[in-house]
Amino acid sequence: MPALAPICPSLPADEYAGQAVEPRTVCMRCRRPSGWCLCPGVRTVVSRTHVVLLQHPREARVPISTCRLAHLSLPNSEMHVTFGPEGRPMLSARLAEPGTMVLFPGPGSVDVTTLATPPRTLVVVDGTWSNARKMVQRSPLLSRLPRLGFNPRHPSTYRIRKEPAAHCLSTIEAVAYVLDVLEGTPGQFAPILGAFDRLVETQIAYGQGGPGRTSRKRGG
Repeated sequence: MPALAPICPSLPADEYAGQAVEPRTVCMRCRRPSGWCLCPGVRTVVSRTHVVLLQHPREARVPISTCRLAHLSLPNSEMHVTFGPEGRPMLSARLAEPGTMVLFPGPGSVDVTTLATPPRTLVVVDGTWSNARKMVQRSPLLSRLPRLGFNPRHPSTYRIRKEPAAHCLSTIEAVAYVLDVLEGTPGQFAPILGAFDRLVETQIAYGQGGPGRTSRKRGG
């Protein structure tokens, strides 16, 4: 059974996601406002594959990014906010180990369903497609890694963010799908999408003026 992650502590903040708001608390763990904290819905699932999440610094400022949720859901993962592994000796050494692949669909990638030997370490680059592509191309280490691709069975449910193509998934959706295939356990990683679904639902509710949203009027 997937474990229920503990509810996290919070800290005061006068700004969130780069936008000035009324003073409120922000969860230290999921980085969401405490009234919209996703931690109670985070389910952890242990993977044999070690997942290394590399988040572009610009993506780290996006409040609806799913990279942190993926990290919180996978005990056998690590997350770094960085432009690349260069200049980080321990990270570079880990990614240079045999059995490491980077999840990056496109030319030259091997479809996950045809892979003979699963990787021990899976590198996942998190950012817009443009930023992720630049991270891979500009990093000598990442650009040399064998690439893993996939064709999802279902379209993304990431309705709060426009994807560049119908087959594109959010980071947490892609990780859940690929781990299911790599580890031969269909549906095992589906529980990690619960917090993601909650993120989508609460963001839509917020946009529609749902509970927790403060109404403001212009002066005059």
